[in-house]
Amino acid sequence: MSVFIEERLLDCVAYGTSGGPTFRTRKVALQSGVIRRNPFRARPLYRYGILYRNLTPEDHDTVIAAFNACYGGVNSFRLKDWSDFSADNELLSALGAGAPQSIQLTKAYTFGVQGISRSIRKPVSGTVVIYANGVPISASIDHTTGVATFTASNGAILRWSGEFDVPVMFEQDELQFSANSRGKLGLFLTADVSLIEDISA
Repeated sequence: MSVFIEERLLDCVAYGTSGGPTFRTRKVALQSGVIRRNPFRARPLYRYGILYRNLTPEDHDTVIAAFNACYGGVNSFRLKDWSDFSADNELLSALGAGAPQSIQLTKAYTFGVQGISRSIRKPVSGTVVIYANGVPISASIDHTTGVATFTASNGAILRWSGEFDVPVMFEQDELQFSANSRGKLGLFLTADVSLIEDISA
C-alpha cells in the first residue's frame, strides 16, 4: 500500500531539467479537413524529467535514500516545480460566511474567456496568507491537503497568496548511474529522474 511522504526532494535541479502540465487529447481528422478533438482528461497531469548534476555526496545520498524509501514508484512525495510554485492574490471559491468555514486552496489559469482551476493540495508551511476584502486574517492551513479554515465577515471577498509543491512519484523503478561521472566517493547520477504527479495524494 502506498503512502505520501511529506518531504520535498532536492531543489538543486540542473540546466536541462524539464516538465510541466500534460493533457491527453484524441484528434480525428475528417474528410472535410476539420479536426475534431476530444479530451481524455478533465485536468492536466504534471510530469518532470529532473536532472541532477554536480551533486554533493550528501545530496547524492539523499536521492538514493528517497528512491529506496519510496520503493521506486510506490510512495510519493513533494517536489518544487520551479516553473510554477506560487500563487498571488488568488480568488477563493466562496465568500466569507461570518462563521468558521473550510475552503480548498486553488489556482486559476485563464486565457481569454477560457479557464481552468487547479486544486493546490500541498501548500508550503509558513507561506500561505488568507485575505478577506484585502486584509490578512488568521487562518489554519492544512499543509497536507491544502484546505484553509478561518472565519471571515459575511460576504467578504476571499483571496490567498503563498507557495506550493506538487505531489509526485518516481515514474521508473530504476535509478541509473555511470562511471563517466565518477567522483572520489563513487558513481553519480547521470540519467533523468522521471517523476509523475500523484493525483491521489
